[in-house]
Amino acid sequence: MKKMIVLSMLLGACASFAQPRAVVRPGDPGLVRQPPPPPIVQPHPDRLPPSGPAHFRTPFAVNFLGLSFPWEEPLEIYGLRLNLTVPFASAGHDVVYGFDIGLSGETARDVGGLAVNVFDNCSETFVGVEIALVNAVTELHGMQVGLVNMARGGRGLQIGLWNKSDFLSCPIIGIAR
Repeated sequence: MKKMIVLSMLLGACASFAQPRAVVRPGDPGLVRQPPPPPIVQPHPDRLPPSGPAHFRTPFAVNFLGLSFPWEEPLEIYGLRLNLTVPFASAGHDVVYGFDIGLSGETARDVGGLAVNVFDNCSETFVGVEIALVNAVTELHGMQVGLVNMARGGRGLQIGLWNKSDFLSCPIIGIAR
């Protein structure tokens, strides 16, 4: 039985070599190259795609008294944002992931990374470490250091003169959970 299987495999291999093959030469008009199909992009399972207009992404942004560079809106920054904005005024940016340095760190939605601003850090969701006189977020995942720290939910540590969260309101050290 083994001999029959080996013999049929050899005959099949010989038959495939005996078939005529087409010879393709460069520049042959019969040769047509198809571009590769575009990659399939799957959205992250935990995040919903942003609604509204398409977001402009940049690795660097500067805001000087309400004038932004780049000035496309809504703007997502993946890298460094420098702020020289009037305190407690919006900088006009939706998302900042990386470093946020300056006078006032107001964002419309999310911040992740390190935010060091003189007056305030305000955002919807914050992941990382934020340092300012006033830190106010809806959901905290990380640490806030400042005179006044506020977080409605999330998990993290607050260090400051007054700390307020959904779990605890107290001076010096607070906990958001």
